[in-house]
Amino acid sequence: MKYSKVIVTFFMIMFCFIHAQQNASDQLFLSNGETLAVTVQKVEPETITYSFTGEDLENVVDKANVEKIIFKSGREQQFSGGASSETASIPNNFEYPTMKSNEGAVLPFEFVIDGTAHPEEGTEAQEYYYNNLMRRPERNTIPYQDTETTRKRLRAAGINDAFDMREYEMTEIAEIVGAGILITGKISVDYRSTNSSTSGSTTTKVDTKKKKVKTYSSDYSSSTDEYDTHVVFRVYDKDGNKLIDENRRPFMATTRDNYVSALNYLMKRTPYYQK
Repeated sequence: MKYSKVIVTFFMIMFCFIHAQQNASDQLFLSNGETLAVTVQKVEPETITYSFTGEDLENVVDKANVEKIIFKSGREQQFSGGASSETASIPNNFEYPTMKSNEGAVLPFEFVIDGTAHPEEGTEAQEYYYNNLMRRPERNTIPYQDTETTRKRLRAAGINDAFDMREYEMTEIAEIVGAGILITGKISVDYRSTNSSTSGSTTTKVDTKKKKVKTYSSDYSSSTDEYDTHVVFRVYDKDGNKLIDENRRPFMATTRDNYVSALNYLMKRTPYYQK
């Protein structure tokens, strides 16, 4: 009898241990019936990034292949056909603007520096792209909504930065800003290294009267930071169709704002800009 109680107690302890281990992870339920115990890193419009417990390697799965996620907090998020059934709430008093199908809106960019989100930098990238378009407005094949209007409409809908937009479909964003062509993307900047260099010079002066020779030397040192910069550039239409999906890495990025050269390059290669 005592032996049976010990066995039952043992299995109860093992059950609690396994249950606790499972609760320490997010549960990713795939459409093929497989369930993965993972840590969900990002839920993006079309993909989900995750890593297995004890590993740093990031894995990516199409959202269309995921049924639901049960987070370790207990919150459940379901998916159907690649779209999340957990949608963000737009205020009831929000007034949708008139849709202008042939108007472009430059949205705030996602901006990540060394793995940390910097929404204010994303707004600066949005401003740069728009201002660059306005330098030669005659070359634009479509009109553009000014960025202040775009941000104002997003804030009125409860969207304060680019990272908040992850909770919405692009069809919803188009309705919120009232523009049929949406320009957006993600900029990642990671510090790589600092290169230091030292150079010197020598000056010789001859005093003929005193018959003396004096030599002067001086050293100069400089350092240059290097960054890995990755720009993801996307354009959507009002129906959520992805019209452009480009990636670019600026060559020899020495400052955090070297992304501007990539945006300038990509801007000139859209069908909405004439060279």
